[in-house]
Amino acid sequence: MYFTKGFLLLHTLLVFLIPQFDTLQDILTISNPIRDGDLLVSNGETFALGFFSPGESTNRYVGIWYYKAPEQPVVWVANRDNPINDNSGVFLINLHGNLVLYGEDQKQPIWSTNIVTKSNNNTTLAQLIHSGNLMLLINETREVLWESFHNPTDTFLPGMKLGLDRMNGLNRILTSWKSKDDPGIGNYSFILNTNSSSPELFLYKGNILWWRSGHWNGIGWSGIPTSSSNDSVMNFNLFNNQFETSTIWGLRYPDVSLLSRLVVNGSGSIQRFVSQISDQEWHILGTVPLDRCDNYGRCGAFGKCQVQNGTEFECTCLPGFEPRSPSEWSARNATSGCVKEHGRASICKSGEEFVKVENVKLPDGSFARVDEKLSLKECEQKCLENCSCTAYGGVDVKEEVGCMRWYGELMDTRVLDGGQNLYVRVDAFELDHFKGFFANKRRQAIMILALVVTSLLIFLRAHCLIKRKRKGMCNWLINQHVHVNYKSDLHLL
Repeated sequence: MYFTKGFLLLHTLLVFLIPQFDTLQDILTISNPIRDGDLLVSNGETFALGFFSPGESTNRYVGIWYYKAPEQPVVWVANRDNPINDNSGVFLINLHGNLVLYGEDQKQPIWSTNIVTKSNNNTTLAQLIHSGNLMLLINETREVLWESFHNPTDTFLPGMKLGLDRMNGLNRILTSWKSKDDPGIGNYSFILNTNSSSPELFLYKGNILWWRSGHWNGIGWSGIPTSSSNDSVMNFNLFNNQFETSTIWGLRYPDVSLLSRLVVNGSGSIQRFVSQISDQEWHILGTVPLDRCDNYGRCGAFGKCQVQNGTEFECTCLPGFEPRSPSEWSARNATSGCVKEHGRASICKSGEEFVKVENVKLPDGSFARVDEKLSLKECEQKCLENCSCTAYGGVDVKEEVGCMRWYGELMDTRVLDGGQNLYVRVDAFELDHFKGFFANKRRQAIMILALVVTSLLIFLRAHCLIKRKRKGMCNWLINQHVHVNYKSDLHLL
């Protein structure tokens, strides 16, 4: 009996003294390092951490992968550019409280979190949580010292942030693997551009801008149709304030059996995968670039791209512009873009208006200014007041509030189902060509007046023929040859 009471008392003390974790198998402490062949498994057994060899390679890496998912795809790699060529690897917490990877040489680390902390090894632990995030923590306070979500590789998981954390000076980006056999840093990087008033997701090939997402329209990225759709299973958010400029995504209807990931491939594409655990198969939910018009700057400055059927060239110029190099254009090379028609420079504030270009992915926001509170009408007026303003558009898809104004080049415009309207500035001369004969407001008024007078005369003549009354007036109307010379009237405009 005394033994039973003592055991219960000891158990009670342990419950209060030992930190309460979801499961002991997801914890790494100094006393339980991971050797090649061991695993940490997250609560719910969604993710595992351990040593692996990618593809046909025999090199060993420490990584995190989906534990019970089909093909067990790797979502994070520690020593991606420093492989171990045997099974001697040890992953542990060292005397300074850092996560460290050693190979056969136990003196020189292959990889480390390399943080400065006042804690010691007895109070630091690492935990692989259910989201796939590996976190280095101070045991007593649960303060996070380091986490894999702040140091991503090629995979964007639900709950992970991409972009700039101004508080910690972190800029989180994704980089592709070199190949399926080598997780080293590859040619493609996926970043959130934070250098303009209109953040966009950019995919780079080396230093070359390869693809962009379009601006944030309030519910998603305007150039990615699925991200702006209410039917999407994904939920997207953008945070843009003094603390951070970052984006995050998750499942609209959280389901532990539904797995999802976004991967930057070494081939230059970004793919989003989903899988039901029971399916034993990953399904591609979306891929960008969508097509050749999604390649950045396909039709150059002031060009517009639209994928065509057959052999027709996909590039045209925006209203008021023509190919800079007709010979290159005829050879289907539009990289030099478009210039003002006939080399004409618009005379500022001399009757300019805007031509609406419908259903497009709006141009690169790096050349735009954003005013969240202006209406579209106010946006138009602001653009007209500045001779450098080349176009405007709405921030929001519905054009209810929010103003984007472009100063300088209009780059990377393409036709897109579910796209927005772009209003391009043209002068009075160009306006007739692009908006038609009735574009000029004065001309509209004269034409309407001429039509009304003509219709009235025809009506009176017909009325007199039928009624044969007021013969003097009727005879004059019948004998009068009514002719309205539109051309002579309009030459005065």
